[in-house]
Amino acid sequence: MNQGTILKQYSRPVYTITGDHCVDDAVKLMAAKKTRALIVTADDKPAGIFTEKDVCRCYQQTRNSALSEIKLNRVITREFIAAKPTDNLTAVINRMINSDIYHLPLIENDKIIGMLALRDLVEFQIESLTEEIHQLKEYIQDLHEAGQD
Repeated sequence: MNQGTILKQYSRPVYTITGDHCVDDAVKLMAAKKTRALIVTADDKPAGIFTEKDVCRCYQQTRNSALSEIKLNRVITREFIAAKPTDNLTAVINRMINSDIYHLPLIENDKIIGMLALRDLVEFQIESLTEEIHQLKEYIQDLHEAGQD
């Protein structure tokens, strides 16, 4: 299975919202869609990302304001880090860890085609490595048995 297949297989649906909506709207959308991240758009292009981490940061910074009064454009993460299906899985995981992010848009042909979650990618990597260890143990056992004949 190539990297593109893996990343596409593990990508989640992409949900968007425009930056002129309020934080309360974004939180309601996140709850309704059971997602932890939204792509915030301006003129139908990505302007940033809004995640659970941004909700907490927003609350901390604007405690005296209602979430319905705060526009998303004020509190989104504008640094837009993304992955391509051709990116190496380990490199994508490392990029997410080094950038301290848990959600990463997957882009193909300048379009966002999915959202990667660090948890999903790490789980896949652990499953793959566990299977590889199992195969190596069997191979070593076969070599050992062949040497005894």
